[in-house]
Amino acid sequence: MCGFAGYYNLDQSAPANLEIAEKMSRTLVHRGPDAEGHYLDGNVALGHRRLSIIDTSLSARQPLQNEDGTVTVAVNGEIYNYKELKATFEQGHRFKSSSDSEVLVHAYEEWGINFIKRLDGMFSFALYDKRIGKMLLATDPFGKKPLYYSQQGGVFLFASELKALAQHPQFVKELNHLSVAKYLAHDFIPHPNTIFQNVFKLSRASFLMLNTKDAQHSLPEPKLYWDLKFEPKLRLTEHEAIIEFRNLMNAAVKKRLMSDVPLGVFLSGGIDSSIILAEMANIIEPSQIKTYNIGFREKSFDESSYSRLVAEHIGTDHHEKIFDSGKLLEVLPTVIEKMDEPFGDPSILPTYLLCNFTRRDITVALGGDGSDELFAGYDPFLAHRLSSLYGFIPSPVFRMLKKMLPLIQVSDTNLSLDFKIKHFLKGLESGGIRFPELRNVMWMGSFSRNNTIAALSQDTLGNISTEDIYSETINRAAVSPAVNLIDRVTDNYINLYLQGDILVKVDRASMMNSLEVRSPFLDKDLAEFAGAIRPSLKIYWLRRKYLLKKSYKGVLPDEILYRKKKGFGIPVASWLRGPLKEIMDQNLGRKQIAEDGFFNPSFIENMRSRHLSRQSDYRKELWNLLIFQLWWKNIGGKL
Repeated sequence: MCGFAGYYNLDQSAPANLEIAEKMSRTLVHRGPDAEGHYLDGNVALGHRRLSIIDTSLSARQPLQNEDGTVTVAVNGEIYNYKELKATFEQGHRFKSSSDSEVLVHAYEEWGINFIKRLDGMFSFALYDKRIGKMLLATDPFGKKPLYYSQQGGVFLFASELKALAQHPQFVKELNHLSVAKYLAHDFIPHPNTIFQNVFKLSRASFLMLNTKDAQHSLPEPKLYWDLKFEPKLRLTEHEAIIEFRNLMNAAVKKRLMSDVPLGVFLSGGIDSSIILAEMANIIEPSQIKTYNIGFREKSFDESSYSRLVAEHIGTDHHEKIFDSGKLLEVLPTVIEKMDEPFGDPSILPTYLLCNFTRRDITVALGGDGSDELFAGYDPFLAHRLSSLYGFIPSPVFRMLKKMLPLIQVSDTNLSLDFKIKHFLKGLESGGIRFPELRNVMWMGSFSRNNTIAALSQDTLGNISTEDIYSETINRAAVSPAVNLIDRVTDNYINLYLQGDILVKVDRASMMNSLEVRSPFLDKDLAEFAGAIRPSLKIYWLRRKYLLKKSYKGVLPDEILYRKKKGFGIPVASWLRGPLKEIMDQNLGRKQIAEDGFFNPSFIENMRSRHLSRQSDYRKELWNLLIFQLWWKNIGGKL
């Protein structure tokens, strides 16, 4: 895992500057503490920071080149099938290292731009072909590794993180008001948008081919080189599906064990990480496997007992640390300081603590991300089933249900009843049966459609419409390859929530600690299998992850297979009335909100007072707003 940054001047006669390239790449030292390298050619500059995983020698330092130096690459990530690719053309090329990244320059020479389709891994990269003056930028199939880019005046910029772009003297920082609205609605800023105008994130499975010799060029549209098809074409019996899934899962885990540095597993005690561990134990002696978990003394937010149960069942070398939830507050300033954009998912705090704890022993960890999206693990999958009855509920009855909601006692516990009911009803107001993807976004985000508009100041809102705010969901729904409800929702998760929230959270939290995290469930072969099986193997009536539970029945304890989903929750509701109240009052008070000018002071004040008096639970909305305010005060104005 690494980080890279670079640029080229549109004016070909203006030479690139090494000092600027170094300044850009050195903001990424946390992503690559082990080595640094730079490359300049005329108007082109490329810098790299390396976290050494495969071939830790200096010969693998990046940027890497082909034999005559005409093709240069900087890579962030891992190419799991590099040995297989290398074997197909090794006789015709000279390799100077055993690095997986070096394969890319020779694969490009062999197959041209189509080599991207042959890669199996998690990656983003910048590849420069000096012979024709072309720069190729690309991301992996699910967007695990970030890539930002922007054309600002006379320069084209690209980097693994936004802060690296901001180091270039021509970078222009102008807040994007539409992105502020999208952030309120989603808790993150969906690809390809960023918090700043004219700055973009390259979306999953995409590439850009740029001409570094064209002083007049406008940005080309990114092209998609792979998409997950949802065609339930595999006519498998349940038994056959179990065998195929187990085989694919084993292969996905096995290929992610390649490493020249210590490796372990995040073990939450949930079904996803437990399945990864079970397959890993079929490949490696269990006592040699290091597993890691953190827990909290507050029982509503702790699942460490399940982690211990699985570790003892498999027989791993288990490492655990229990914190007071106050420790999460201690790391909040650190996390915000290192985030380029406002990010409202509070689970980044325990994820950061887990990565920090794990990094003391190992450099690579396997995690369970992607399973909930591909195999129907989230509560909203059940909610979609229940919401199908919405059309049969008379409007007066629905209005009565909404009026009764305040009578339910407000609770501070993780995923409390009042919290679930409130968000379920919010989703039902999203546009209804015709558009289930939009309903799903409402359930996962903080602000409802109407409240997003109401929370913005007139200056911020301008001419922004609801369709603008949810454009990513609306546009994807129009071209989604999925047909049935479960697959359409899955498609929405993969293109929106997984890419913009889950993978961003894991990448940033791990890279802040110079730790690489690999996700076996996001194996392309496994994902294509998930797209090709019938939805009833993912969710059967109200049983989520049906195939996973059936596949590991008897392998993992029933307490793990059939436990309730908990997630990495933190006590946000009580924090806002307790240790965070003063900070919230300072940043979300009427005077401060009016002074900053982004939000509607009266609306925010009403929300804040109702939460403090326990009349309503606005934990998600207030946390979302507070993170934005803290980001703007500490980072947004300083990037």
